[in-house]
Amino acid sequence: MLTALKVRNIILIVIVFIAFSQCKKDKDVPYSNENIMLDNAQAVLFFHTIFREAENAWAFIHEKDYEPGTYYDPANRQTVTKTYIYDANDVTIEYKAWATSHLLLTGTIRVGFKIDSYRIDKSIANIYLIDFSIDGHDVMGEPAIQRISDNNYSFDIDCTIHEQGVNKPVVITGKIENGQYERIEGGETLLLQDDDVWAYSGTMTGMLHNDPKLVYTNTKFPYTDENGEEQDGTILFTMNPACKTAQKGASLITIKERPDIAFAYFCTVVDFFSVEHIH
Repeated sequence: MLTALKVRNIILIVIVFIAFSQCKKDKDVPYSNENIMLDNAQAVLFFHTIFREAENAWAFIHEKDYEPGTYYDPANRQTVTKTYIYDANDVTIEYKAWATSHLLLTGTIRVGFKIDSYRIDKSIANIYLIDFSIDGHDVMGEPAIQRISDNNYSFDIDCTIHEQGVNKPVVITGKIENGQYERIEGGETLLLQDDDVWAYSGTMTGMLHNDPKLVYTNTKFPYTDENGEEQDGTILFTMNPACKTAQKGASLITIKERPDIAFAYFCTVVDFFSVEHIH
């Protein structure tokens, strides 16, 4: 838990503990701070999942020496499948009721890249989402990954996330330019995702519920932790089955003419802070 947020010009005025799996949005206050936080936190998690799946597929095909063919995730089952179909310069990942990190993936991700490019700095993998959904939320857009160096990447994404169900309205749009990812654990086992820990930092902008009054900016939020150590807010993602959110990190959401919103991730819960500037 955050015991003291020592950030200039910000005062904490309320704290609420929220778990993704247990929180219900207040229907009487559709754009409350809690709802804004949950929609943002969910978007960041969904976008990370897309990054992780695409990067892993790129690495998977590299380890297969870019040999065309159909490959299956080792955990494949008859009714729950994840299939890689590689030919020339793209790999298609087909998901059938595939569960990963408490999220259910369905549909297709196609990742395009040049042969022998995974280990080459500045190489790019373009991502295409085709009838793709996470936990029943349609996700649309065309992200891209650029390799910087071993285990370091930049990530661009401009996507929409819809409400659960078919042909449902947009919940949130999210755009990240030059988001920074570093794999701080797991780089020696490219074919396995379970031991990966990714450190992410970046700025996300967008709009909630197609409402121009809910145009937001989401940035990392420096804080002092319970041990008195300064943290810069970088978000850590792990595939630890105990974690339903990010493992660590904090974010600040700003919306014009609304109080700022800060929240921190603690693996199973999100700690929510409603904040406002001192004038």
